[in-house]
Amino acid sequence: MTTTASSLVSPDVVSQLNQVLSSLVSNDNNLRSSAEQQLNEQWIAQQPELLLLSLAQLGRTHEETHGRSFSFVLLRRIAFKQAPNQASKDDLTIWDLLQEQSRQAIKTELLMSLSIERENTVRHKVCDAVSEVAKNSFLKGQKWSELLPALIEASRSPSSEHREAALRIFSAVPNLLTDLSINDVKQVFSVNLQDADNAAIRMAALKAAVAFMLETDQQNRSSFAELMPQMLEVLSPLIAQRDEDGLADGIMVFIELGGNLPRIFKQVLPSVMPFAINIMKDKTFEDGTRQTALELLLTLSEASPSMMRKTQDFCAQIIPISLEMMTELDDSEDWYTTDDLEDDDNDENYVIGEHAMDRLARNLGGKAVLPVAFNYIPSMLGSERWEQRHAALMAISAIGEGCVKIMEAELGKIIELVLPFLRDPHPRVRYAACNAIGQMSTDFQDTLQKKYHHIVLTNLIPVMDAPEPRVQAHAAAALVNFCEAADKSILEPYLDTIFDRLLVLLNSGRTYVQEQAITSIATVADSAEERFVKYYSSIMPLLINVLRNANQKEYRLLRGKAMECASLIALAVGKEIFTPNSEEFITLLAQTQQSVTEPDDPQISYLIASWARVCKVLGEDFVPYLSIVMPPLLRSAQLKPDFAVLDPDDDIESKYSAEDGWDFIGVEGQQIGIKTTVLEEKCTAVEMLICYARELGPAFRPYVDKVLEIVLPLLKFYFHEGVRNAAAATIPHLLNSVKKAPDTNQDSILNMWHSIAKKIIEVIMSEADPSFLWHIYITFSESLEIVGDNSLDASLLEAFTKATESQLKEFYQRLKQREQARLSGDYDAEDEDIINEEEETEESVLGELSKTLHVVLKTHGTSYLPSFDKLLPIVTTFLADANPSARQWALCVLDDIVEFTGPASWNYHTHFLEKMIASLLDIASDVRQAAAYGIGVCAQFGGENYADAVAAALTPLFQVINSEGSRKEENVYATENAISAITKILKFNNSKFDVNAVIPAWLACLPIRYDEEEAALTYTYLLDLLES
Repeated sequence: MTTTASSLVSPDVVSQLNQVLSSLVSNDNNLRSSAEQQLNEQWIAQQPELLLLSLAQLGRTHEETHGRSFSFVLLRRIAFKQAPNQASKDDLTIWDLLQEQSRQAIKTELLMSLSIERENTVRHKVCDAVSEVAKNSFLKGQKWSELLPALIEASRSPSSEHREAALRIFSAVPNLLTDLSINDVKQVFSVNLQDADNAAIRMAALKAAVAFMLETDQQNRSSFAELMPQMLEVLSPLIAQRDEDGLADGIMVFIELGGNLPRIFKQVLPSVMPFAINIMKDKTFEDGTRQTALELLLTLSEASPSMMRKTQDFCAQIIPISLEMMTELDDSEDWYTTDDLEDDDNDENYVIGEHAMDRLARNLGGKAVLPVAFNYIPSMLGSERWEQRHAALMAISAIGEGCVKIMEAELGKIIELVLPFLRDPHPRVRYAACNAIGQMSTDFQDTLQKKYHHIVLTNLIPVMDAPEPRVQAHAAAALVNFCEAADKSILEPYLDTIFDRLLVLLNSGRTYVQEQAITSIATVADSAEERFVKYYSSIMPLLINVLRNANQKEYRLLRGKAMECASLIALAVGKEIFTPNSEEFITLLAQTQQSVTEPDDPQISYLIASWARVCKVLGEDFVPYLSIVMPPLLRSAQLKPDFAVLDPDDDIESKYSAEDGWDFIGVEGQQIGIKTTVLEEKCTAVEMLICYARELGPAFRPYVDKVLEIVLPLLKFYFHEGVRNAAAATIPHLLNSVKKAPDTNQDSILNMWHSIAKKIIEVIMSEADPSFLWHIYITFSESLEIVGDNSLDASLLEAFTKATESQLKEFYQRLKQREQARLSGDYDAEDEDIINEEEETEESVLGELSKTLHVVLKTHGTSYLPSFDKLLPIVTTFLADANPSARQWALCVLDDIVEFTGPASWNYHTHFLEKMIASLLDIASDVRQAAAYGIGVCAQFGGENYADAVAAALTPLFQVINSEGSRKEENVYATENAISAITKILKFNNSKFDVNAVIPAWLACLPIRYDEEEAALTYTYLLDLLES
């Protein structure tokens, strides 16, 4: 790497800046603050070009290592700040505003520093600065033609420092290599991956190779995969040398590759498997190293389940090790004595092993995981070691969700296996048994509650008498899971026993036991509903007493749970029973609200939900309290999460710990963080707005405008699914509030609706999440029904159609992708389950989309047809497809076109009528039903033009009705729609055949028993015939 030194700025300027930099790292706070102000106001704001040139020169020439390092760090951070006095939408950085000559000079200085710097720490900072400039140049189309040749030269240099620097930069900016041939790229990496003398070079080459694979196209990737054995070999010496930091770092690189490109591991799995398994088994390695090896295999199982299911002995090897890790826990005295149940064991082996079992079951499915797991679980349950019994029970908890289909068939046997351990001599085992029962109550809800309630509750309830508070609390927590899915009739025989135990726990000396008792009482009351009335008088005063007297800071969570419990009880027993306590309870809620001063007070979210429940109980009587409730609720709904963008060098844990609610993801070498603690409060607040708008109707009108101002932007709040869903669900209730308010006129509601509709359509246009798309179509159709006929102007109808057309094209593309996946050589039965789930989601969204089109046509009739013309091609594509769900969907849309546009629909008959008649004999009953309904509406609403077609349809309609098995459950609705279609043809469109000749055959088809809507019209026609 050859370079020539030159001076960019005068020594005086460099000296002045050097003084500022020295003060920036001073221990004197005043000196440091003054230097920060000087840097921002005199340098960045007034002379940014001179600042960056000086930093580049200082980075090369400063005598001290720290001075050079700090100069490059500042250069990188300042250069790519938003330029001062620029609009945020311009997206211009200080670097972008430099003269080209200055940018070129800085680039030259950086390459020179890269060539001459001998200190590792400084050279790494130079690499970071070069990478950032290269990335920015690439994005903005700015050339740096000298960079790639210099880096290629460095990658072949005899100097290991130069080679490592080049590889670091390739790792950060892999698209630099896109102009090279794949063979040249492979040569660069192959040589450095096999450097026998330098582990740092091998690791840098590995990281750069993975970065390139993630960046390049599929063709290059396939060729580059030849280097996978060499890449894996980088890790072997690290095992021999016991360099655990390096080993874990290297495995993390492969984890990133496996998460994004799992199939690239296919040929090397015979090497990867023993490599990872041997590390996991070797207890002389640190726990973190073993866990990282496990994570590699788990990541591959998540990213490509079918590949790992087909990997020989994958489950047979990974499951016993995961179970063994679950036994690696201590019987610490802290477990029994602590008052803080917050999990601080998340990085312990037994927790990681449990998570591994859960992930394996959910990724690979019950057929792969359950037989292997149950090769070990029974013998572990029979072990004399309590750790083995504990691990087996926690494993049953962990795999239930992923193995639900297979385990459900054996649920009785599994419950019988678990229940004896509720009486185990070891408290940790009893705790684990409670955990298993609680988790199974959720995973197998309904089945477990209905079939096994007696055996489960009679064994679980006595555990609340355990001598250990943690076991008591966990038994009460398991009861919550059971009751959440239990019908009140199931619970009724046990209520006395349950409440006797819970009242004892409520008087426990441990706060966490009291908190759990209150939560359990709340859940049982919610499930028992009016059957809770007999316990009301003994429990409500206790809860109010907690709110009156438990005022110390350590009782804030207890108070929150007491509010939750009392408000749920009020819902269960109703207004009449609750009224004597309502005034005092409301006063206590108001006092609590006034006392909350800290943003992380756990009472806040409980208050928000409790007020809403009281509103639901009191109805309009709650209106006077809105002035107390709404201001803090609106503040919570407007909470904004904190964000942080960090460099790779920043210490995340010290400043942004997970305990404080920070979550980070890596994006292009930077860590993007969001503080999630406020999101749950925000979500609860928006959900409660739904409650107030729904329950209070017109009385909520004074708050509608402000609430709309809050919730409409939240339709694009991508950080929290619950917030978006709640925001969408609020909108129809707000419109209903406005419509029912006495002072509303039609123009004001239309103006409001048009601004809302515009925002919703924008979301539909760009939405990629099918589950939220389902929500947003519901919001649109419900809102449209509330506002009423002709409430969308032509421009909004056109925009809605364009957005919907775009979504339908995406749906169709995904449908074809699923068909291709089924033909793939790697496809297996477990993949079919995943695809079926995807199809179920997609079909539910298509169903809501169809309902929305139904409402649009119902409210706009023929005025929608000019917009519908743009949808017609994709609808007919669906109609012609081999997929039955696609055909059914298209027919439903076309049925609505005929029903709501009448004779005008004839303009489209060439696109669908022949196919509709043919679909009467389709093999799919849903398609037959939609076609039969369609023929019926053609007869009823289509007019004389359809007379020949509906007369021709009589023969296939009778075929549907009289075919073998036509009255079976799966066919009966298609059959009854066919009967109804004949009724409509006879009644409304009978000019092309002899009615009297058809009536006897029609009468022989009766009765209609299931489809009530179609039955009404058919029997009315029958009565008309009888009367005439």
